[in-house]
Amino acid sequence: MRSPWVDGEQVTPQPGGFYGGWITSDVVGPFKGEPGTMGW
Repeated sequence: MRSPWVDGEQVTPQPGGFYGGWITSDVVGPFKGEPGTMGW
């Protein structure tokens, strides 16, 4: 599946299987859902 586009920018899905959302260049991590982020 290809990542969708938001306002002309191709976005990437938020990592992990619990949280949902799209990451654009305007959003700065770290992102919940990546390995090691379960406890914060």
